[in-house]
Amino acid sequence: MVPSLPFDMQFASLPLGTQFTLLVAVPSVATMLVGKRVFIPDLRFRDLLRDFLRTDWKYLGVAWVVTQTVNTLALHFHVPRTFTGAIYALEGATVVAFQAVATTPLTIFATAIYLVGFPFIVLFTYFKVKAHDEKEAQRYALAYIIVVLCSVPFFLLFPVKVSSLYLSSVDPLMYELSPAIRYGIFSTDTLVKAFPSLHTGLSVLAALYARKADARYAYTAGILAVGIVLSTLYLGVHWVTDAAFAVVLVWVAYRLSQRVSDPRWSVISREFVSGVRRYAPV
Repeated sequence: MVPSLPFDMQFASLPLGTQFTLLVAVPSVATMLVGKRVFIPDLRFRDLLRDFLRTDWKYLGVAWVVTQTVNTLALHFHVPRTFTGAIYALEGATVVAFQAVATTPLTIFATAIYLVGFPFIVLFTYFKVKAHDEKEAQRYALAYIIVVLCSVPFFLLFPVKVSSLYLSSVDPLMYELSPAIRYGIFSTDTLVKAFPSLHTGLSVLAALYARKADARYAYTAGILAVGIVLSTLYLGVHWVTDAAFAVVLVWVAYRLSQRVSDPRWSVISREFVSGVRRYAPV
């Protein structure tokens, strides 16, 4: 009988892309399950699935399509010149201060917040807010789309390198933490779309809408959003300017989304999904 390899050796033998997917997907799903248990314990999984198939897929589906489209555009096209020097001229080496204390445990914690905490707060906030006010959940999905779409011109026409690839005094802590993480990030990101920071913007947006739910989740989302923003700076991913400008976009998106009524948003989502189905390649 051939002895089985230890789990860590089996994991290391997997392709780096598969390792990265597992490192992100498994903890993210686990975190979502814990969040459901803690914050919406009275809502049954059967009801969640029924509501998703009935209505939620429209709002989350449109948000997902927009996000994937923007990422694809940014991955395949941006002007050849980068404007990182302009950001550096504006704020200097401010981000160096966020790595004043850098340890491996802190880097692992910050990476977990960046890779797992972010998808949790962005996605779970929709379900949590919906449990309290369905219209506000739909407005949240709309605000999400507005933030992502407003970022497109900057990703394509104003590319900015991540801070650790421009400043020699800032270490690329997350990229050096694991070959799988480095492969996963480098294979899906141009590393020149730091401005604005969607991690910051979408996390802050989720925290804003979390206030539509109960106080306990609002405090949790607020703390997590702050942690995500700080992690992007500590890990050498973003500049302070990236985060600040993202907050401005969030304020615009939040105000616009609050002006949109539920019926009007329902029409927008229905027509958008219909258009995607009509023109998507078979």
